[in-house]
Amino acid sequence: MRSTRWSADGETTRSLATAGLLVALGAVLGLVESSILPPLPVPGVRLGLANIAVVLALFLLGPRKALVVSILRVVLVGMAAGSLGGPAGLLALAGAVCAWAVMAGMASRGDAFSVVGWSVAGAAAHVIGQLVAACLVVGSAAPLLFAPVSLALSLGCGLSVGYSVRLLLSRLPLKVRAEVTG
Repeated sequence: MRSTRWSADGETTRSLATAGLLVALGAVLGLVESSILPPLPVPGVRLGLANIAVVLALFLLGPRKALVVSILRVVLVGMAAGSLGGPAGLLALAGAVCAWAVMAGMASRGDAFSVVGWSVAGAAAHVIGQLVAACLVVGSAAPLLFAPVSLALSLGCGLSVGYSVRLLLSRLPLKVRAEVTG
């Protein structure tokens, strides 16, 4: 099981560097996805490649630092894309926080769920968070009409991200994983 405790001296240099790299990875993947990859056929649904960084952070660094990685990557992508202060930024933040909350809850259950399970549940929570935020923004329940298709698509997106994280983690030597998790 990975450690989620902070050292008495604060964050270790290695965990801080890892968090910074994961923020950068999430921001780059988010920008690449938003500018190069075509969106999925439902408005607002994307593959969610940037969530690879958040799931990795949750596994390697614990829930607190994963939340920081998630929020910072949303802010950086929003600043770069020019959507930070608008409705798209609010939807992205709502989805990210909901996804993190569900994944952190599942991670706290030890080995009961794998990173693939975290990712699938996080993708579904992300969709729900965005749809609820969209309802608040437009003042109508109309965005909920997208829920069935969006949730169905989130399964494939969550599986893609989860299996990508599992593959990445399988390539890390155990020594590196132990050093990062403390």
